Order: sequence, then structure tokens, then C-alpha cells
Amino acid sequence: MKLQLSAVCILIVGLAWAQGERGTLNGTVTDASGAVIPSAAVVATETTTGVETRATTTAAGIYQMPYMPSGQYRLSATKPGFRTSVVENVTLRVAQTLTVDVRMELGQVNESINVASAGPLVETSSSETGRYVSKREFDTWPVQVSDGQRQIQTFIFSSLPGTVGDTFQGSINGGQAYTHEILIEGMSIGRFDLQGGSNNEFSPSADAISEFKMQTGVIGAQYGGGQTAVANFAVKSGTNDLRGSAFTYVQNDVLQANSFTNNALGRPKPPYKLLNYGYNVGGPVVIPKVYNGKNKTFWFTNLEHTRVRQFTSTSRITLPLPAFKQGDFSSLLNSCSAVPWSMGKSIIRVRHAPSAARLCSIHSPPTLFRNRVLILSPRIS
Repeated sequence: MKLQLSAVCILIVGLAWAQGERGTLNGTVTDASGAVIPSAAVVATETTTGVETRATTTAAGIYQMPYMPSGQYRLSATKPGFRTSVVENVTLRVAQTLTVDVRMELGQVNESINVASAGPLVETSSSETGRYVSKREFDTWPVQVSDGQRQIQTFIFSSLPGTVGDTFQGSINGGQAYTHEILIEGMSIGRFDLQGGSNNEFSPSADAISEFKMQTGVIGAQYGGGQTAVANFAVKSGTNDLRGSAFTYVQNDVLQANSFTNNALGRPKPPYKLLNYGYNVGGPVVIPKVYNGKNKTFWFTNLEHTRVRQFTSTSRITLPLPAFKQGDFSSLLNSCSAVPWSMGKSIIRVRHAPSAARLCSIHSPPTLFRNRVLILSPRIS
């Protein structure tokens, strides 16, 4: 059983973010004839948080907005003498460099041209290849519980092409094991003794992940640790509205079939009950009459709890009989033995090692469990 509580508080401030899971918006602003428009003001507004990112086109009419969090954006361009041009539904994915060109027409600034929905936007500004996985897709595929929670890397090795192995020793894109980089919000969670392997202890809850990208091909210089691939995860953020969800995953032996081995030996199904549940919730930081964090400051927290009840024996254990505790091991030898055990006598108690005597005293005699398994009941005094 493992209880994990993670809280992420996203503060929108003017800092120089590391690249990590952040994306980039760029493009060219032109007029109806195709001529570039310099000094145009371009604003990208995240639709769920209202956070705005601003840029100004260069003399070549090019704008660039680096270090952008993934999300849904509304892009607008303005300049005196031109109508305001608006592009709706611009989806920026994790670690994506997205080019969105904007076309403006002559007119008044208070007039606008809206593109109701942008067509499929192809990433042409980077040589990287990979696979984007949305939250909806992540939730649709089964992700097993391991080490007390649903592991975020399990989806990679069980569902994505080009992967071999598992979360401990897996290969991606034909590379060696332990050679891919794992990033959570731009922070590497590689261990000091291995990279790209078993990092389950450092992973957040699967329900806290908004989306991720498996980056392969030519890896950018900013991902110096990823030799063959980069698993880039983004964590959810609060929005201007209070939003949350809850989940429950249940496994029960009643719903499971018995194994082939148990059926062959006439054994019943071993008892097994797993309950994995939790929640996530986020919103704006609002302190009545003190601070209103809408469009500026947000909070997000999640909880995942796993409870497992099972009794599974994977090996046989030989337990001492009551006579052994008294020093009588004569039952180990039969009449065909070449050398009798001390002429049929027991080891006298004064010759018992103190540590052995103490070890025997803290356990009560073994008992049978369902006529199959011997167990010990501790009795510590």
C-alpha cells in the first residue's frame, strides 16, 4: 500500500523557464498580397486560464513565443491600419514547436477577421519525430497498478510502437536499455545509478498528468540526457474555474479466472482484492477581499491511494517442529542412517546458543492455514 500526495502550484510570472515540456509558437504575419508586416502586436491567450503571452513581429514579419505551456490558445494580431486578425483553437502540445502564420487585411483595428477553427497544424519547425498522447487517450488504455499506483511509464511500454521491455529495463527506438530521458515538467527524474529505468518512486500520479510526448528521431540539444528518446510529461494546472474529478479502479478475484497451474493441481483461486482510487482538483487562488488570482495564479492538487488484500505464497518455507526447539533432531535420521544422532539423545538445553533460544521463544508453534500452508504467529515479549 502506498499513499502519494502531490501538489503543484503554478505561478505565472516572468521567469526564464527551461525548455522541458514547454512549447514554442512562431509564424509570419503578412498582408493580403503576401508582404510581411513588421512591428505587429501578436497575443496568444490560453483559453482556460486567460494568461496572455505577447510578442512583436520583426522586420521580416516573424514572431516567436518560446517557453509556452501546452494548451488551447487564441491567437490575435493587431497593427494600426489593419483589421485585427484572430485564429481560434490553436492547440499547442507538449514540447511542440508550432508554426501558425497570420494574414491581415486593411481596415480599422476595431474590425476583426476570425478563423473559426484552424485546420490540422503540422509541425514543420523541428526535425524531431514522436507521438503525442492526450489525457483522454491515456485514460482509455488500461494502465496497471505497480508500486502502489498506476505508473505513467507503463503506457509507453505497453501501448506505444517502437518500445521493448518494461518500465525497469526498456528499450525505445532501438536503443540500449536505460538510455532514454524522463522529464516531469522539464525536470529529469533519472536516478544517479541508472537512467530511463525504474523511476516509479519519483513519478507523480497518473491522474495528475495532462498529456505527454514520446520524442524520438533527432533529439534537440536541450535534451542532452536522452540518447535515443525522451519521455516528456506535463502536469495538470489549475484554471480560472474550479474543476476536479475522481476515479476508482477495482480488481477482485471474483472477476478473475483461475490460472492454468491452479486448475491442473485442483487449487482454488487465491484471494486478491485491489482498490485504487483518488481525485484531482484545481482552480484559481482567490482570497476574498485580499487577492484575486484569476488569469494570474492557480493551484492544483491530487491524491492517489491503493489498497491491496491478498495472500500469495511464491515459495516453500520449512519451519521448525516443536521437538527441534527442544534440541531433539532425531526425527531427521531414520533407521538406514549410517551415523545415529548422538545415540538417539537430544542436545541438552545448557548447550543451546542464547541467540537461538531467544529466536525460538518469540514464535509460537506453527499452525496449519486451510490445511495447506504453515504460518508462524509472532509472540514478542
